[in-house]
Amino acid sequence: MVLETAQLLSTAHRVLDGDDVAESKGLYKATHKNHPSAVWVRSSCAAYAWTRQHFEALLLEYKLRYGRVHACDRLCRELNHEPQNIPQLYFDPPPQCMPDQYKSDCAVTSYRAYYGGEKRSFAKWSRGNCPSWFNPKQPNP
Repeated sequence: MVLETAQLLSTAHRVLDGDDVAESKGLYKATHKNHPSAVWVRSSCAAYAWTRQHFEALLLEYKLRYGRVHACDRLCRELNHEPQNIPQLYFDPPPQCMPDQYKSDCAVTSYRAYYGGEKRSFAKWSRGNCPSWFNPKQPNP
């Protein structure tokens, strides 16, 4: 998810400020610009800031788990600045891009249920413990 989050943030810069600005900063090419998550990231400075903090947390988690710096870390400085043309709006909850059976009023609860129900097969924790909320034996809802 580190790369995907860097792509979402880079796409926000490209869509809002143009390819020339993003290119000068060495950002990734725009990808899936109409995906609900990509639209949400660029919908407000608050959504962008949340995603940027999430990106930084993912980078730290990667370093903890794998003992090395992720290649996307090189973008931290540039992605720390929001796009110039981003709307100065309030935070709206992120979209829940998953089957309806997992959706709830809380995106965190929904994604935990989704990962528990659909993504168990590849879940593993290197150099750390399984999160307390994850139950590998949880049945699908």
